[in-house]
Amino acid sequence: MNTPKSLARPLAQRVAGLADPRQPAAATPDLPASVIEAATSALDRGETHYTDRPGIPEFRAWVADHLRERFNVSVDPAEVTITCGSTEARYVCMTLLAEAGGSVLCPGDSGPIRGALHLVGASVVDSIQDGISLLYITPDVYRETSVELLQRAEETDWWIVYDLSFAKTDPPFHPAQNPKLASRVITINSLSDQLAGWRLGWMAGSEMALRLRAGKQAITICTTAVSQWAGLEWLRSAE
Repeated sequence: MNTPKSLARPLAQRVAGLADPRQPAAATPDLPASVIEAATSALDRGETHYTDRPGIPEFRAWVADHLRERFNVSVDPAEVTITCGSTEARYVCMTLLAEAGGSVLCPGDSGPIRGALHLVGASVVDSIQDGISLLYITPDVYRETSVELLQRAEETDWWIVYDLSFAKTDPPFHPAQNPKLASRVITINSLSDQLAGWRLGWMAGSEMALRLRAGKQAITICTTAVSQWAGLEWLRSAE
């Protein structure tokens, strides 16, 4: 990343410390005919305008139903926000829930959140210590480790981000199954593997759902309508 030699503004100084974010482009799988038809039908209907800012109601309802059926986790569709992929969802969560000068506990791969935390001025730690405000875990973290940390979270006021996107293992559990934690758990997921380039993800749940939505809206307003209708068909056809 090329940056000017002289950076006076605090944000510019933080941006200068970011690693190059560019990644190899993901291969896009062949799309089922029904997904292509859903996208073209959306265009034919004139779905080229801004959607409801949280996302189309049908997609939000699917996310809420999926969390209930897959994990027995209750989330109201009003607590679901469709995002421009999981990258935006992680960025919003980190910038609003992490604290400047504080720490985010991440026992697994911290690569996906380091950039956002660098901009906030927060650090990543892999063990329990003072100053933690948020626990970031994925299904790929060794389950016993996750269970131990979640037990500790019952005694704290940590926010918990459970990131299902790009998971290499089938999620064995969900932190929000614990009623003591449910109000502080935000679930992130995306279709970045299945529909690369369509920029489609979501964040769901927690007492911060509306504030997180407002943070997302300050960045991009809404995810494109065509992507949402195509993604919804992909998810329905996979059930």
